[in-house]
Amino acid sequence: MKKIKIVLAVLLLSLLCYSPQAFAIDLYGFGSYWEKGDMDGTWGVGLGVSLPIIIDNIRLDGRAHFFEDSDYGRDTVTVTPFDLGVQLHLMPNGGFDPYLLGGVSYNYVDSKHLNLDSKFGGYLGAGVDMELGTSLFKLFGEILYRFSDIENVSGSDLDVSGITANVGLKIHFF
Repeated sequence: MKKIKIVLAVLLLSLLCYSPQAFAIDLYGFGSYWEKGDMDGTWGVGLGVSLPIIIDNIRLDGRAHFFEDSDYGRDTVTVTPFDLGVQLHLMPNGGFDPYLLGGVSYNYVDSKHLNLDSKFGGYLGAGVDMELGTSLFKLFGEILYRFSDIENVSGSDLDVSGITANVGLKIHFF
């Protein structure tokens, strides 16, 4: 729980130090699928916020994913990633805006029977924003690869690296 508080404090501090374009904020929600290495893939939802840093092309991005439990043997494991990263937008003022993204994740882990520790990881990916008739609403899709494992105190680590696909709707305030 202490690590989650630290991640959230860093995210809040980062949000307070963004560029002078105070109203260029994206708030978004999305559906997601995560295919994990040692566990079953799961569906989930997420919420995020992004805002420009220095110029419109570079955005600070924070998000939280909420996935269904994954089966691992006879137990279920809950993995909740909290991401903090950067998006590099290639055409930020266009109706079609491809971007690259990457950052760090804190993977909060919970299990009833296994002794698992939450751990940091990373991700890299690409996505695209598409305006929906107005610059206020954007449809987006992205694919990213998560690099992470979970420490199993009583045995070998669990590999949760894998592809994550997100599709959702952004509200773009400027």
